[in-house]
Amino acid sequence: MISWDRQGDNTIVIFSPRQIRWLRKHLTDYLHRVDRALGGHFDDPVISSLFGDDCLRERDLFSRFSRAQAAITTLLNDLPDRGGAIVIRDGQHRMTWTWTVHELRIALAARLGLPSLDVAGQSDQPSAQNKLMQWLSTVADTLATAGDRAFVSECFEQ
Repeated sequence: MISWDRQGDNTIVIFSPRQIRWLRKHLTDYLHRVDRALGGHFDDPVISSLFGDDCLRERDLFSRFSRAQAAITTLLNDLPDRGGAIVIRDGQHRMTWTWTVHELRIALAARLGLPSLDVAGQSDQPSAQNKLMQWLSTVADTLATAGDRAFVSECFEQ
């Protein structure tokens, strides 16, 4: 379970220690893949899934990989050591989190060989993969709309 709250422009997210470890591990893997791509190694199926085969021919490829590198680094720097609160400062910071978690979901689907991102709910007994993809989707969706919705603490303040 993830706890969410908001204080002014800040969105406060509390992840469990297990969720923090998972995010750190997979964000580090994603960063490693982007670093390799910045070094000219484009043979990674995850990078192809994230940036498309066409992007490997784009002139602004370096800037796209650099932006991804900066976003991943932001998330890694935001993660507490074991578990606990992450303070997302404003809309731009929130969108960095949203897009990077979404990209992490695409990367995971590519690594697992899933045919599409829409795997949740395809069976009566969802697999661990489906549950994980659904969790990432929930995190990204909640972050995307966090600035637009009232959280529990705001309901009590009125």
